Amino acid sequence: DKENPVSLAKNDVQSFSDLDNISDDVSYIAQSESNAEISGRFTTAGGANFLIGCASFSTSQDGSTWTRTIDFGDTNCTIFSGNQVRGKIILTFTDDFDATTRTISYAFDNFYHNDRHVEGNRSVVKTILENGHPQATISLNMTVTYPNTAVYTRVGERVREFTSGYDTPNILVDNQFAITGSWTTNSSVTGESLTATITSPIIIRWNCTRIVSGIIIFNRTDGNTGTLDYGDGTCDNNALLTINGVEYDIAL
Repeated sequence: DKENPVSLAKNDVQSFSDLDNISDDVSYIAQSESNAEISGRFTTAGGANFLIGCASFSTSQDGSTWTRTIDFGDTNCTIFSGNQVRGKIILTFTDDFDATTRTISYAFDNFYHNDRHVEGNRSVVKTILENGHPQATISLNMTVTYPNTAVYTRVGERVREFTSGYDTPNILVDNQFAITGSWTTNSSVTGESLTATITSPIIIRWNCTRIVSGIIIFNRTDGNTGTLDYGDGTCDNNALLTINGVEYDIAL
């Protein structure tokens, strides 16, 4: 069936986009909530916490090591990105808040993102580039279980440069990120592994709920290859998926 590889590839792309979404939300929460002694301080221009009142916070100290638990409760609540979460994210970091480079580790406790169960231990290294842009290097080691019991595991690295809005208060107007990196995702649905490499930076703007541009090349263990092109910067739901040289317009 010639359509079957295409169908599977489209499903792969949608599921992998979900995993990207989870990774970006969690890493931003981890970075922001390890920035200061007092948790929950990062706000929008209107003064509302960027977690929109979902979370409670608790912090303990052992010498210079801090452990901060962000508890979203047992029922879904909607955070700044429009996604729904519940459960806990547990951060571990040191109190070198003014250091140019910092490492934050985080783990999950019964954590769900849009009803997908997220597990794994991860770390993010934060640094300030010579151009002044904050950058986060995210080590990926994540397992996500869908409500239909499909399981995806991902290992690799995503590098996210904060290119605009990092020095202004309104996170929902001018925050923009450029993401590079590569990772491998295993799917219990297809039984295949898919390696993704960003060849043109993925651009995310927080005034748009979709990725606005960037290109990812995919190589699957069954020999199928693909390219996902998110477009020219327009805020829309459309992307161009090329599989083995054949182009398909898709809605993400």
